[in-house]
Amino acid sequence: MKKTLHFSQLLASSGLLSAGLLMSAAASAMSSTPPSDPIVDFQNSWAGKALAHQRSLDMKSPLADNNILGSHNSYNSEVYSDPTRYLDPQQKHSIYDQMRIGARFVELDAHWTAHTHGWPWEWGTDLLLCHSGIGTEWGDLHVGCSLTDRFVKDGVQEVANFLNDNPEEVIILYFEDHTDGHHQELLNILNDKLGGKIYASGGCKSIPSTLTKTQVRAAGKQIVLWKDGGCSGNAGMANLAYTGLGQVDRIWEDRTSVGAIGAFFTGGSVNRIEAADVVQAFKNGGNIVNLDDLTYNDGRMAAGVWSWDNGEPNNYNGNQDCAVQWGNGRWDDANCDSRYFFACEDANGNWALSNWSGVWTEGASACSQLSGGYHFSAPTNSKANDALKAVKGGVSHVWLNASDRATEGKWVAN
Repeated sequence: MKKTLHFSQLLASSGLLSAGLLMSAAASAMSSTPPSDPIVDFQNSWAGKALAHQRSLDMKSPLADNNILGSHNSYNSEVYSDPTRYLDPQQKHSIYDQMRIGARFVELDAHWTAHTHGWPWEWGTDLLLCHSGIGTEWGDLHVGCSLTDRFVKDGVQEVANFLNDNPEEVIILYFEDHTDGHHQELLNILNDKLGGKIYASGGCKSIPSTLTKTQVRAAGKQIVLWKDGGCSGNAGMANLAYTGLGQVDRIWEDRTSVGAIGAFFTGGSVNRIEAADVVQAFKNGGNIVNLDDLTYNDGRMAAGVWSWDNGEPNNYNGNQDCAVQWGNGRWDDANCDSRYFFACEDANGNWALSNWSGVWTEGASACSQLSGGYHFSAPTNSKANDALKAVKGGVSHVWLNASDRATEGKWVAN
């Protein structure tokens, strides 16, 4: 009787394909799963989740009191680098991915300069994302810019993509203005890519000290736009952009090779922000920390967490919906029926503890009984959190006016 062989058996018997290779190929085909996204892994980590919770906690607090992590020269990334452009990058990730990691201050330098994009007859001048800073022009070219630098519209599109994907997020978008007065062209890009997302300044002014993310969202917006260079003569731009940060402060660093070379020849030092600097800046009441090489695994993003303790909140046993500050100043989610003293704050930001302990829902009553106009409250930045810790004396656990009772996992403060 004639025996029929499978093609693979023929190959194996002829020595062209071993059984081991067959098994390896089959196993590979069965286990072909896409690689994990390290940014998603970070978002799902304790640090990523804690930062997201903090961004929810400070929604009703002024931007001038918020602790905000951002990227410096967000557009100058190795993702966009090639032999003709961005040869000394300051970022590792795309603008979109920087925002996924947690950047809520994005910086775009807009230059009206020469370019060679497209066919030769399409070459000319346009708004490019350029790391120049020299302030010198050579004909139509801003010295230090590349003829192939990306268009401003492409960077703004990335911002739009992120905000479309995350409709509850609020950012500060900063334009360093080297547009040579081409504000209408910039305004056209903003209206085209971000139409309806920018919270209008209403005229030439700095960001108000009372402006909150809640106000921005209540207006149906997601962006606070800051453009330096003074008030624009373009009425549309003047009505849209703030001309200063006001009481919002920021620090930034320079990790470029050019910066290092300059420091060497001038005898200075390179300004770098490490994880300990992030912690200290926020403890001192700083608002915005702009990082070069912003990424998910160097500890600086995790250093921005001033609230939750490691592994918290974890909703243990499914019934922990109210926030408590521990003795170390870090936060835990606890059963709302536990009994602790309450964190009380007056109109001047002074902290005190209630005279008696109770369940979380009694916080408003307990704090109102203190003289001096105190109310049940929760810190929304690192400096306030340390101030509360300092007045606790020997008391360990203290109730905070923050909970996710309404929606599990969505923490709301005050």
